[in-house]
Amino acid sequence: MKLLTAEESMQTCVRCGACRNVCPTLNITGREADGPRGRVLMARSLIEGNIPVNQEIKDQLDRCLLCSACVDACPIDVQVPDIVMLAKERIAAAAETPVQTDIKKPAYPARTFKDYFFDHVLANQKRLNTVGNLLWFYQKSGLQSVTRGLGILKFFPEQMRQMERITPSILPPSGRKHHPEFTPRANEEMAARGRVAFFHGCIMDVMFRETNDNSIKLLSKTGFDVVTPIAQMCCGALHHHSGKKDKAIELAKANIQAFEEANVDYIITNAGGCGAALAEYADLFRGDPHWLERAKAFSSKIRDISEIIYEKGQMPETAGRGERVTYQPSCHLQYVMKVKDAPAKLVKEIPNSEYVDLPEKKYCCGSAGIYNLLQPKLANEILDKKMSRVKETESAVLITANPGCFLQMKLGVHREGMEDQIETKHVADYLMESIERAESIVHNKDSK
Repeated sequence: MKLLTAEESMQTCVRCGACRNVCPTLNITGREADGPRGRVLMARSLIEGNIPVNQEIKDQLDRCLLCSACVDACPIDVQVPDIVMLAKERIAAAAETPVQTDIKKPAYPARTFKDYFFDHVLANQKRLNTVGNLLWFYQKSGLQSVTRGLGILKFFPEQMRQMERITPSILPPSGRKHHPEFTPRANEEMAARGRVAFFHGCIMDVMFRETNDNSIKLLSKTGFDVVTPIAQMCCGALHHHSGKKDKAIELAKANIQAFEEANVDYIITNAGGCGAALAEYADLFRGDPHWLERAKAFSSKIRDISEIIYEKGQMPETAGRGERVTYQPSCHLQYVMKVKDAPAKLVKEIPNSEYVDLPEKKYCCGSAGIYNLLQPKLANEILDKKMSRVKETESAVLITANPGCFLQMKLGVHREGMEDQIETKHVADYLMESIERAESIVHNKDSK
């Protein structure tokens, strides 16, 4: 749990400028208002009532990626994302009150859809699976080909058209049933590395189900007994970042209770954004002593899959295929969860592959939850700069550790016309593939 609240933290900023060189938006625009110092000043002025809630401030704060690179660079730990989110909560509250503001509300259908999706779909795995079924039907029934052929997508915003192009293939409903509640370690002769619970996420379990399946297999292969609680919910990150703190608290309570009942040593995530939200649950309950202690106990167990495997697991034999590999870190993984090297270290240990460090990997890729949909112009400018660095590595595989980063980097590859040159992979998928390749080599040798 952080030492200071957002209100206390915003008082400590001395505008030293240590954050300037790591801010992706400031790096693109060069405008002080697009940097951490400017945002803290604007948010503080709004929170303290020195300026009224207005559209200009809302638009400027919405341009923040909430990536936390500035917090990592700050010598006095000013929590810029928390300050921005608090200001967003005040803006959201003002927009719903009779008090006159110049905040532009989205059109009624769009606002209703967004509220319904956040409150009743993301927060309900059954309904989210229904969305997954519809996406699967769209992809496999021929409807996708017809839609593209007739040019129907031209009526949608460009960013949505691009995202449709790079959406992963959705597994059929039969392939997205409940995960086994318990998966024992693969090798019973191997010393047990611990009993862990797997957090499968909401969108992750629909759009990236194969990655979740591989994550459970990977934990099992590296010596862990894995529990996957059925009652778990969405982490609440997108809700909190959008000013829906009450819904985020509701989801946090459900997850805390579900994982308490699992009785495990660690709770494992394979998504940097989810892991960061889960690791900061205690901050949601500062005024609730009962839930605060439970949240602290819950968050103390959160680990990223690469971190737990590197520190406590036992990797089996692996094999590459002679490829060059680079890694784009998740901001929330490296800056909030403080996992900066584990994914790269695991990849570097794979024989017959060459790891190349990505220049300027400290910068966000521009995904940032749904930032790339809400701020497409700036997100694409950030992505284009990132892709220029990816090209420098001349890599054939681009590793990520977060679903948003995966989609954003895949979009970057698509925009550059490099689909035939670069594969985008989640680190869990890449590690599992390397294990299976090594097992296949051994099997082929034994069968001769």
